[in-house]
Amino acid sequence: MITVLIRISDDYRVLKCIDSIRKTSLSSQIIVSMTPNKFLEKIIKELGIRYCIVPKKNVSVTTNRGLELVKTPKVIVTDCDTIFDKNCINKLDKALDRYDVVKPKLIFQTKKGFFNKSVANLRTYFNNGPKMYMPGLSFRLNIKTRIGNHFFDENVAWSEDSEFSNRIEKVNLITHYVKSAQLFHPPLNISHDLADSFLIGAKKYKRQRLGELIQKRIKKYKQIFTLFGLSTTIYGIIWYLFFDLGQMSKGLGPIGIGLQDMAWAIITKKKNK
Repeated sequence: MITVLIRISDDYRVLKCIDSIRKTSLSSQIIVSMTPNKFLEKIIKELGIRYCIVPKKNVSVTTNRGLELVKTPKVIVTDCDTIFDKNCINKLDKALDRYDVVKPKLIFQTKKGFFNKSVANLRTYFNNGPKMYMPGLSFRLNIKTRIGNHFFDENVAWSEDSEFSNRIEKVNLITHYVKSAQLFHPPLNISHDLADSFLIGAKKYKRQRLGELIQKRIKKYKQIFTLFGLSTTIYGIIWYLFFDLGQMSKGLGPIGIGLQDMAWAIITKKKNK
């Protein structure tokens, strides 16, 4: 048995996510962890789904509170705008019989428009590697005692999966990338993606020598160019510029906090489709 935990903030696309779960894995339990929205809460309640209400601006808290409701030994943690392909849940469930932590193949869909394909390509570059990132991150709940007796660090409000992935690597948990299990993600809005980059930078501040940073970035740009070409590489440079601005916001006091709040407002903007 496995549970799918869905995280929501004012996004009605969760209804399509729930529908994809019920169509492809009727036996799977569903838990919703959501920020306050009375109308959406009423819909979730009418669907007979267990849920919890959490404060905004901390994805680790959102995830941990939802995990507290999970009664099965395994869980899939996803975002409300994802759609499960046929057999995706079943394949992740079976993979967890052999591995501690697994993830599906994320398929980032695209739409017409300048840089939209590049946004999808860059997300593919970040997500479909060895790191255990969201959405679709799946694990056995009994790993908790082996990773510090907590799942997600509530001091990490954003990019919580990166901290989680680093922690499971340190204790040598057995991970696996289930390429045949596909999870679809709708086209990403550029403003949303760059706001995401800014917040990731703000939460991952780390002192580095300029020379080392430049060398590291050039290596990444070469990888991106080899995989996806010039357009995605240019977008990657822009993405990392916003990442660096996010890091700089840590030292700007109230101004930096205000900029982070603006990024949060973009990320959590109400979505009906």
